[in-house]
Amino acid sequence: MGIIIHFVAGLGLMFILNWTGLIPWRRAASAHWTERARLLWPMRVTAGWALVFVPILVGLIYFLFFPVVRPIQISEAVAAFFGALLGNYAAASEIYPQINFKLWCHQTIANGMRFIIWGLLIAAILLMPDEFGWDMLPIAVGYLVLQLAVQFGLALRYLRWVNFLKPASERLRMIVEETSRRLNTPPPPVEQLDGVSANAFAIVTGRRLIFSDRLVEICTDNEISAICAHELAHLSESKMVLAGRLLGLFSFFPLVFIVPCMKTFGFAGLLGPYLVMFLIARFSRSLSQKMERRADQIATTDQAHDRVYAEALEKLYRFNQIPAVNATNRQTHPHLYDRLVDAGVLPDFPRPEKPDYFTWPGYIFMIAIVVLLVFVEIRIFNPDMGIQPQ
Repeated sequence: MGIIIHFVAGLGLMFILNWTGLIPWRRAASAHWTERARLLWPMRVTAGWALVFVPILVGLIYFLFFPVVRPIQISEAVAAFFGALLGNYAAASEIYPQINFKLWCHQTIANGMRFIIWGLLIAAILLMPDEFGWDMLPIAVGYLVLQLAVQFGLALRYLRWVNFLKPASERLRMIVEETSRRLNTPPPPVEQLDGVSANAFAIVTGRRLIFSDRLVEICTDNEISAICAHELAHLSESKMVLAGRLLGLFSFFPLVFIVPCMKTFGFAGLLGPYLVMFLIARFSRSLSQKMERRADQIATTDQAHDRVYAEALEKLYRFNQIPAVNATNRQTHPHLYDRLVDAGVLPDFPRPEKPDYFTWPGYIFMIAIVVLLVFVEIRIFNPDMGIQPQ
Protein backbone atom coordinates (compact mmCIF):
# COMPACT_ATOMS: atom_id res chain seq x y z
CA MET A 1 0.00 0.00 0.00
CA GLY A 2 2.85 2.35 0.87
CA ILE A 3 4.37 1.88 -2.60
CA ILE A 4 1.10 2.91 -4.29
CA ILE A 5 0.75 5.95 -2.04
CA HIS A 6 4.32 7.03 -2.83
CA PHE A 7 3.80 6.58 -6.58
CA VAL A 8 0.57 8.61 -6.63
CA ALA A 9 2.01 11.30 -4.35
CA GLY A 10 5.14 11.59 -6.49
CA LEU A 11 3.03 11.94 -9.62
CA GLY A 12 0.75 14.54 -8.06
CA LEU A 13 3.52 16.65 -6.57
CA MET A 14 5.48 16.70 -9.82
CA PHE A 15 2.36 17.65 -11.78
CA ILE A 16 1.63 20.54 -9.40
CA LEU A 17 5.26 21.67 -9.44
CA ASN A 18 5.40 21.73 -13.25
CA TRP A 19 1.95 23.22 -13.75
CA THR A 20 2.62 26.15 -11.42
CA GLY A 21 6.15 26.55 -12.81
CA LEU A 22 4.77 26.97 -16.33
CA ILE A 23 2.41 29.83 -15.42
CA PRO A 24 4.84 32.66 -16.40
CA TRP A 25 5.66 30.87 -19.67
CA ARG A 26 1.97 30.47 -20.52
CA ARG A 27 1.24 34.13 -19.84
CA ALA A 28 3.99 35.13 -22.27
CA ALA A 29 2.45 33.28 -25.23
CA SER A 30 2.72 36.34 -27.48
CA ALA A 31 6.21 37.37 -26.36
CA HIS A 32 9.42 36.99 -28.37
CA TRP A 33 10.85 33.47 -28.32
CA THR A 34 13.84 34.59 -26.24
CA GLU A 35 11.54 35.82 -23.47
CA ARG A 36 9.48 32.63 -23.50
CA ALA A 37 12.66 30.53 -23.36
CA ARG A 38 13.93 32.67 -20.47
CA LEU A 39 10.71 32.06 -18.53
CA LEU A 40 10.71 28.34 -19.32
CA TRP A 41 14.24 27.65 -18.11
CA PRO A 42 13.57 27.79 -14.32
CA MET A 43 10.81 25.22 -14.70
CA ARG A 44 13.14 22.87 -16.57
CA VAL A 45 15.85 23.11 -13.92
CA THR A 46 13.32 22.66 -11.13
CA ALA A 47 11.79 19.62 -12.83
CA GLY A 48 15.23 18.02 -13.14
CA TRP A 49 16.05 18.49 -9.47
CA ALA A 50 12.51 17.47 -8.48
CA LEU A 51 13.22 13.92 -9.61
CA VAL A 52 15.54 13.84 -6.60
CA PHE A 53 13.75 15.88 -3.98
CA VAL A 54 10.12 14.84 -4.68
CA PRO A 55 10.78 11.22 -3.54
CA ILE A 56 12.53 12.63 -0.45
CA LEU A 57 9.63 14.97 0.27
CA VAL A 58 7.06 12.20 -0.17
CA GLY A 59 9.05 9.88 2.08
CA LEU A 60 9.33 12.47 4.83
CA ILE A 61 5.61 13.28 4.74
CA TYR A 62 4.74 9.58 4.81
CA PHE A 63 7.04 9.08 7.80
CA LEU A 64 5.30 11.79 9.79
CA PHE A 65 1.93 10.04 9.34
CA PHE A 66 3.19 6.46 9.50
CA PRO A 67 6.40 6.50 11.56
CA VAL A 68 8.74 3.57 10.94
CA VAL A 69 12.36 2.88 11.83
CA ARG A 70 13.73 4.31 8.57
CA PRO A 71 12.16 7.56 7.30
CA ILE A 72 12.63 6.60 3.62
CA GLN A 73 12.35 3.03 2.32
CA ILE A 74 14.20 2.24 -0.90
CA SER A 75 11.24 0.55 -2.62
CA GLU A 76 8.91 3.43 -1.76
CA ALA A 77 11.47 6.03 -2.84
CA VAL A 78 11.75 4.25 -6.20
CA ALA A 79 7.95 4.27 -6.52
CA ALA A 80 7.84 8.01 -5.80
CA PHE A 81 10.62 8.56 -8.36
CA PHE A 82 8.69 6.79 -11.12
CA GLY A 83 5.55 8.66 -10.13
CA ALA A 84 7.44 11.95 -10.43
CA LEU A 85 8.87 10.81 -13.76
CA LEU A 86 5.38 10.13 -15.11
CA GLY A 87 4.26 13.49 -13.72
CA ASN A 88 6.59 15.18 -16.23
CA TYR A 89 4.57 14.04 -19.24
CA ALA A 90 1.87 16.69 -18.99
CA ALA A 91 4.45 19.50 -19.00
CA ALA A 92 6.42 17.91 -21.86
CA SER A 93 3.30 17.63 -24.02
CA GLU A 94 2.46 21.29 -23.33
CA ILE A 95 5.96 22.54 -24.17
CA TYR A 96 6.29 20.32 -27.25
CA PRO A 97 2.84 19.88 -28.88
CA GLN A 98 4.35 17.40 -31.37
CA ILE A 99 5.17 14.90 -28.63
CA ASN A 100 2.82 12.04 -27.78
CA PHE A 101 2.86 9.54 -24.93
CA LYS A 102 4.57 6.85 -27.01
CA LEU A 103 7.40 9.17 -28.06
CA TRP A 104 7.70 10.50 -24.51
CA CYS A 105 8.02 6.97 -23.14
CA HIS A 106 10.59 6.11 -25.80
CA GLN A 107 12.63 9.21 -24.96
CA THR A 108 12.36 8.55 -21.22
CA ILE A 109 13.63 4.99 -21.67
CA ALA A 110 16.53 6.32 -23.73
CA ASN A 111 17.33 8.80 -20.96
CA GLY A 112 17.53 5.84 -18.62
CA MET A 113 21.28 5.76 -19.21
CA ARG A 114 21.53 9.01 -17.25
CA PHE A 115 19.78 7.39 -14.31
CA ILE A 116 22.17 4.44 -14.58
CA ILE A 117 25.17 6.80 -14.42
CA TRP A 118 23.80 8.50 -11.31
CA GLY A 119 22.93 5.09 -9.87
CA LEU A 120 26.55 3.99 -10.26
CA LEU A 121 27.71 7.01 -8.28
CA ILE A 122 25.16 6.48 -5.50
CA ALA A 123 25.98 2.75 -5.32
CA ALA A 124 29.72 3.49 -5.08
CA ILE A 125 29.11 5.98 -2.25
CA LEU A 126 26.91 3.54 -0.32
CA LEU A 127 29.25 0.58 -0.81
CA MET A 128 32.42 2.47 0.18
CA PRO A 129 33.75 1.32 3.58
CA ASP A 130 33.74 3.67 6.56
CA GLU A 131 37.50 3.83 6.87
CA PHE A 132 40.36 4.31 4.45
CA GLY A 133 41.99 1.06 3.37
CA TRP A 134 42.73 -1.32 0.53
CA ASP A 135 39.11 -2.53 0.50
CA MET A 136 38.22 0.85 -1.05
CA LEU A 137 40.22 0.05 -4.17
CA PRO A 138 37.81 -2.45 -5.86
CA ILE A 139 34.87 -0.06 -5.49
CA ALA A 140 36.77 2.98 -6.77
CA VAL A 141 38.32 1.06 -9.69
CA GLY A 142 35.00 -0.61 -10.50
CA TYR A 143 33.27 2.77 -10.66
CA LEU A 144 35.96 4.18 -12.95
CA VAL A 145 35.86 1.14 -15.26
CA LEU A 146 32.08 1.27 -15.59
CA GLN A 147 32.16 5.02 -16.26
CA LEU A 148 34.79 4.54 -18.95
CA ALA A 149 32.69 1.76 -20.47
CA VAL A 150 29.74 4.15 -20.65
CA GLN A 151 31.83 6.83 -22.34
CA PHE A 152 33.57 4.48 -24.77
CA GLY A 153 30.53 2.81 -26.29
CA LEU A 154 28.19 1.35 -23.68
CA ALA A 155 25.86 4.37 -23.78
CA LEU A 156 25.63 4.20 -27.58
CA ARG A 157 24.99 0.46 -27.45
CA TYR A 158 22.15 1.09 -25.02
CA LEU A 159 20.60 3.74 -27.30
CA ARG A 160 20.79 1.36 -30.26
CA TRP A 161 19.31 -1.45 -28.16
CA VAL A 162 16.25 0.66 -27.28
CA ASN A 163 16.01 1.69 -30.96
CA PHE A 164 16.61 5.35 -30.17
CA LEU A 165 19.79 5.57 -32.23
CA LYS A 166 19.69 4.42 -35.83
CA PRO A 167 21.69 4.70 -39.08
CA ALA A 168 21.79 8.11 -40.71
CA SER A 169 19.59 8.92 -43.68
CA GLU A 170 21.13 9.14 -47.15
CA ARG A 171 20.61 12.91 -47.14
CA LEU A 172 22.49 13.36 -43.86
CA ARG A 173 25.34 11.04 -44.87
CA MET A 174 25.87 12.96 -48.10
CA ILE A 175 25.94 16.30 -46.25
CA VAL A 176 28.48 14.99 -43.73
CA GLU A 177 30.69 13.54 -46.47
CA GLU A 178 30.61 16.78 -48.47
CA THR A 179 31.39 18.89 -45.41
CA SER A 180 34.22 16.57 -44.42
CA ARG A 181 35.77 16.87 -47.89
CA ARG A 182 35.50 20.63 -47.71
CA LEU A 183 37.33 20.63 -44.36
CA ASN A 184 39.87 18.09 -45.63
CA THR A 185 39.06 15.56 -42.92
CA PRO A 186 37.98 11.89 -43.17
CA PRO A 187 34.16 11.58 -42.93
CA PRO A 188 33.27 10.07 -39.54
CA PRO A 189 30.49 7.55 -38.88
CA VAL A 190 27.16 9.35 -38.42
CA GLU A 191 23.88 8.24 -36.85
CA GLN A 192 20.48 9.77 -36.16
CA LEU A 193 18.75 10.12 -32.84
CA ASP A 194 15.03 9.93 -32.16
CA GLY A 195 13.30 12.32 -29.79
CA VAL A 196 11.66 15.72 -29.68
CA SER A 197 14.73 18.01 -29.49
CA ALA A 198 16.84 19.36 -32.35
CA ASN A 199 20.47 18.64 -31.48
CA ALA A 200 23.80 17.48 -32.85
CA PHE A 201 26.65 15.86 -30.94
CA ALA A 202 30.28 14.97 -31.53
CA ILE A 203 31.27 11.81 -29.64
CA VAL A 204 34.95 12.59 -29.23
CA THR A 205 35.75 9.28 -27.51
CA GLY A 206 34.21 7.31 -30.38
CA ARG A 207 34.98 9.87 -33.12
CA ARG A 208 31.48 9.89 -34.59
CA LEU A 209 28.66 12.37 -35.13
CA ILE A 210 25.04 12.15 -34.04
CA PHE A 211 22.22 14.33 -35.37
CA SER A 212 18.67 14.26 -34.09
CA ASP A 213 15.76 13.59 -36.42
CA ARG A 214 14.27 16.97 -35.50
CA LEU A 215 17.40 18.84 -36.54
CA VAL A 216 17.48 17.11 -39.92
CA GLU A 217 13.78 17.83 -40.30
CA ILE A 218 13.80 21.58 -39.55
CA CYS A 219 17.17 22.61 -41.06
CA THR A 220 18.17 23.18 -44.66
CA ASP A 221 21.12 21.35 -46.20
CA ASN A 222 23.33 24.44 -45.80
CA GLU A 223 22.36 24.78 -42.14
CA ILE A 224 23.05 21.11 -41.46
CA SER A 225 26.42 21.48 -43.19
CA ALA A 226 27.32 24.48 -41.02
CA ILE A 227 26.37 22.59 -37.86
CA CYS A 228 28.32 19.59 -39.14
CA ALA A 229 31.42 21.78 -39.55
CA HIS A 230 31.07 22.81 -35.90
CA GLU A 231 30.87 19.18 -34.75
CA LEU A 232 33.74 18.09 -37.01
CA ALA A 233 35.85 20.74 -35.33
CA HIS A 234 35.39 18.88 -32.03
CA LEU A 235 36.65 15.67 -33.63
CA SER A 236 39.83 17.49 -34.68
CA GLU A 237 40.70 18.48 -31.12
CA SER A 238 44.13 17.47 -29.82
CA LYS A 239 44.81 14.47 -27.60
CA MET A 240 45.56 16.83 -24.72
CA VAL A 241 42.09 18.33 -25.07
CA LEU A 242 40.59 14.83 -25.19
CA ALA A 243 42.45 13.97 -21.97
CA GLY A 244 41.04 17.14 -20.38
CA ARG A 245 37.53 16.25 -21.49
CA LEU A 246 37.90 12.75 -20.01
CA LEU A 247 39.04 14.28 -16.73
CA GLY A 248 35.92 16.42 -16.71
CA LEU A 249 33.72 13.36 -17.08
CA PHE A 250 34.92 12.21 -13.67
CA SER A 251 34.27 15.44 -11.79
CA PHE A 252 31.88 13.58 -9.45
CA PHE A 253 34.38 10.80 -8.72
CA PRO A 254 35.72 12.49 -5.53
CA LEU A 255 32.24 12.17 -4.00
CA VAL A 256 32.77 8.40 -3.88
CA PHE A 257 35.03 9.01 -0.87
CA ILE A 258 32.55 11.08 1.17
CA VAL A 259 31.80 8.32 3.70
CA PRO A 260 35.39 7.54 4.78
CA CYS A 261 36.27 11.25 4.71
CA MET A 262 33.40 12.10 7.07
CA LYS A 263 34.15 9.09 9.27
CA THR A 264 37.76 10.21 9.62
CA PHE A 265 37.46 14.00 9.69
CA GLY A 266 33.83 14.61 10.61
CA PHE A 267 31.79 17.13 8.62
CA ALA A 268 35.04 18.88 7.72
CA GLY A 269 35.76 15.78 5.61
CA LEU A 270 33.19 16.97 3.11
CA LEU A 271 35.46 19.84 2.14
CA GLY A 272 38.10 17.71 0.38
CA PRO A 273 35.86 15.77 -2.06
CA TYR A 274 33.72 18.82 -2.86
CA LEU A 275 36.76 21.05 -3.39
CA VAL A 276 38.34 18.56 -5.81
CA MET A 277 34.99 18.16 -7.61
CA PHE A 278 34.65 21.94 -7.90
CA LEU A 279 38.15 22.38 -9.31
CA ILE A 280 37.71 19.61 -11.89
CA ALA A 281 34.28 20.92 -12.91
CA ARG A 282 35.61 24.45 -13.27
CA PHE A 283 38.53 23.29 -15.41
CA SER A 284 36.20 21.14 -17.55
CA ARG A 285 33.74 23.99 -18.07
CA SER A 286 36.48 26.42 -19.06
CA LEU A 287 37.94 23.91 -21.52
CA SER A 288 34.54 23.12 -22.99
CA GLN A 289 33.64 26.77 -23.54
CA LYS A 290 37.03 27.39 -25.17
CA MET A 291 36.51 24.45 -27.53
CA GLU A 292 32.97 25.62 -28.35
CA ARG A 293 34.28 29.03 -29.36
CA ARG A 294 36.93 27.33 -31.51
CA ALA A 295 34.29 25.14 -33.18
CA ASP A 296 32.06 28.17 -33.77
CA GLN A 297 34.94 29.98 -35.47
CA ILE A 298 35.63 27.03 -37.77
CA ALA A 299 31.94 26.68 -38.65
CA THR A 300 31.65 30.41 -39.36
CA THR A 301 34.72 30.34 -41.61
CA ASP A 302 33.51 27.25 -43.48
CA GLN A 303 29.85 28.25 -43.97
CA ALA A 304 28.65 28.13 -47.58
CA HIS A 305 26.71 31.41 -47.26
CA ASP A 306 26.95 34.42 -44.96
CA ARG A 307 24.90 34.16 -41.76
CA VAL A 308 23.93 30.53 -42.37
CA TYR A 309 25.70 29.19 -39.26
CA ALA A 310 24.27 31.93 -37.05
CA GLU A 311 20.81 31.34 -38.47
CA ALA A 312 21.14 27.60 -37.83
CA LEU A 313 22.22 28.23 -34.23
CA GLU A 314 19.32 30.57 -33.56
CA LYS A 315 16.89 28.12 -35.17
CA LEU A 316 18.02 25.31 -32.85
CA TYR A 317 17.81 27.47 -29.73
CA ARG A 318 14.39 28.78 -30.77
CA PHE A 319 13.03 25.30 -31.53
CA ASN A 320 14.37 23.82 -28.28
CA GLN A 321 13.30 26.95 -26.32
CA ILE A 322 16.76 27.41 -24.80
CA PRO A 323 17.55 30.89 -23.40
CA ALA A 324 19.75 33.18 -25.51
CA VAL A 325 21.58 34.15 -22.30
CA ASN A 326 22.47 31.40 -19.83
CA ALA A 327 21.27 31.50 -16.24
CA THR A 328 24.86 31.11 -15.00
CA ASN A 329 28.33 30.80 -16.47
CA ARG A 330 28.42 27.10 -15.55
CA GLN A 331 26.99 25.90 -18.87
CA THR A 332 29.31 24.14 -21.30
CA HIS A 333 28.31 26.48 -24.15
CA PRO A 334 28.71 30.26 -24.20
CA HIS A 335 25.64 32.51 -24.39
CA LEU A 336 23.84 32.26 -27.73
CA TYR A 337 23.74 36.06 -27.99
CA ASP A 338 27.54 36.21 -27.77
CA ARG A 339 27.92 33.31 -30.22
CA LEU A 340 25.84 35.17 -32.79
CA VAL A 341 27.85 38.36 -32.35
CA ASP A 342 31.11 36.40 -32.64
CA ALA A 343 29.77 34.87 -35.86
CA GLY A 344 29.46 38.39 -37.28
CA VAL A 345 25.69 38.70 -36.90
CA LEU A 346 23.99 41.33 -34.77
CA PRO A 347 20.84 39.65 -33.40
CA ASP A 348 17.52 41.27 -34.29
CA PHE A 349 16.55 41.27 -30.60
CA PRO A 350 18.05 43.07 -27.60
CA ARG A 351 20.27 41.10 -25.25
CA PRO A 352 17.83 39.28 -22.95
CA GLU A 353 18.10 39.22 -19.18
CA LYS A 354 19.40 35.99 -17.74
CA PRO A 355 16.70 33.56 -16.54
CA ASP A 356 16.07 32.67 -12.94
CA TYR A 357 17.62 29.40 -11.87
CA PHE A 358 14.62 27.99 -9.98
CA THR A 359 10.85 28.51 -9.89
CA TRP A 360 9.21 29.83 -6.75
CA PRO A 361 7.34 26.51 -6.22
CA GLY A 362 10.74 24.81 -6.40
CA TYR A 363 12.08 26.98 -3.60
CA ILE A 364 8.97 26.21 -1.54
CA PHE A 365 9.55 22.49 -2.04
CA MET A 366 13.17 22.77 -0.87
CA ILE A 367 12.16 24.78 2.20
CA ALA A 368 9.50 22.16 2.94
CA ILE A 369 12.15 19.42 2.85
CA VAL A 370 14.31 21.31 5.36
CA VAL A 371 11.34 21.88 7.69
CA LEU A 372 10.26 18.24 7.41
CA LEU A 373 13.79 17.04 8.13
CA VAL A 374 13.68 18.97 11.41
CA PHE A 375 10.35 17.38 12.37
CA VAL A 376 11.61 13.93 11.39
CA GLU A 377 14.75 14.37 13.50
CA ILE A 378 12.61 15.41 16.46
CA ARG A 379 10.37 12.39 15.98
CA ILE A 380 13.26 9.95 15.61
CA PHE A 381 15.02 11.09 18.78
CA ASN A 382 11.85 11.50 20.86
CA PRO A 383 11.19 8.19 22.62
CA ASP A 384 7.51 9.05 23.14
CA MET A 385 6.70 9.21 19.39
CA GLY A 386 6.02 5.50 19.13
CA ILE A 387 8.08 4.70 16.05
CA GLN A 388 7.24 1.25 14.80
CA PRO A 389 9.66 -1.22 13.17
CA GLN A 390 9.08 -2.20 9.56
